[in-house]
Amino acid sequence: MAPSTLLIFLFSLFFLSSFSNATIPLKPKPQTFIFPIKKDNTTNQYYTSVQFGLNRTTFNVVIDLGGKFLWFNSPDYFDPSDYDPFQHHYPTTSWRPIECGSLNCRIANGAGCVYCYELRRPVAVCPNTCADYAFNPFVGTWEFTGLGQDALRVYSTSGNQYRVTAFSFLFSESFLREGLASPTVGLIGLGRTRISLQAQLASTFKIPQKFTLCIPSSGSNGNLIIGSGVYKRPFKEISESLFTSALVRNPVSTFGNEQIGNLSVEYFINVKSVRVGGKALTFDKTLLSIDKKTGGGGTSIRTVRAYTSLHRSIYTALINEFVKAAVAKNIKRVASVAPFGACFDSKTITNSKTGPRVPSVDLVLQSKDVYWRFYGSNSMVRVRNNVMCLAFVEEKLNLTGPTTSIVVGGYQMENHLLEFDEASSRLGFSSSLLLHGTSCSQFGAA
Repeated sequence: MAPSTLLIFLFSLFFLSSFSNATIPLKPKPQTFIFPIKKDNTTNQYYTSVQFGLNRTTFNVVIDLGGKFLWFNSPDYFDPSDYDPFQHHYPTTSWRPIECGSLNCRIANGAGCVYCYELRRPVAVCPNTCADYAFNPFVGTWEFTGLGQDALRVYSTSGNQYRVTAFSFLFSESFLREGLASPTVGLIGLGRTRISLQAQLASTFKIPQKFTLCIPSSGSNGNLIIGSGVYKRPFKEISESLFTSALVRNPVSTFGNEQIGNLSVEYFINVKSVRVGGKALTFDKTLLSIDKKTGGGGTSIRTVRAYTSLHRSIYTALINEFVKAAVAKNIKRVASVAPFGACFDSKTITNSKTGPRVPSVDLVLQSKDVYWRFYGSNSMVRVRNNVMCLAFVEEKLNLTGPTTSIVVGGYQMENHLLEFDEASSRLGFSSSLLLHGTSCSQFGAA
């Protein structure tokens, strides 16, 4: 090649490279990711949407605050009838198994392994596969099967899309979907594991393992924000004055099929007492501590529970004191409607900016000045015309593991700002957003 021709060729390459770099800007390193939250009014389940796999399948999954990982069953992602016998694979999926004994299997803390021929999954040839239990908390069913990886696409709060190329999850059998909200096909876990949604995003993008939940009430939307960023007003100001308390670990898993000695992946807080209208309830306070041998007792937070449940003795004390305080406000009690233990004539209840004007219910934490208060919008639920009930229920025996004394449910979390900082094991929580003239439907990043 002649020198002049070579110079023209090199100049052209430089020009095209410079033009390309100038017109295709690189995405900024993400700091926060956002997921919309909706409420299914039929089941009282909260869910979000994800985009998954080679064909970018979009589907809804229920949010499980104490869940270990993402599991789902979606024929849009993988149809068992779509098998190519000549290529020995399913061409519509990019699912890859996690090999037993691999680094990814150790990260997942799998509960064992399954042989390839035991799998009915989106591959025809696979090594021995790392396996774990997928659990449906609504009907109590579970499945032990192989874990895999595929691409998850997520959006930053600035609107850019990013991809996690090897996101660990479990593809379940269809029976596990029983009891899920009809728009959903699985669960996505936010528990204290290394393959929860926030843990995998933190590992991939090197962001803090921190997330903020703002769960909506019926008829509105909320958001889940993962990472550290600045909220839009007034949430920036609200977040600067949150109550804070320690997140504690239960030394015994609350799911019986876990390996012996595994810590619970749920979030527990140290509740010291319960108050109604400022008055402390009388019950056996040892129920509020976690038994280090059995794992029973204590207080956990679960989005898959519709309403806060309490040990029978705590629940009885709550009902008695609440009814007494309500009657003193000329609120008329009526026949109970299951599963609630105290119901009232709504015509005798006035309204306020925080919902029905009834006695407040407090979960008191490390001191009397640090408490999670539930006003009428979080403590009363309408069950029929002119009848409202106290939105707390009696805790049932956990047949798969230790029974927790208090489980804070989704209804009580609605329209509160909840910040989970796993690095410092701290929970930050606001008072009712209704006190600030806003709600989770307005929550977002600046």
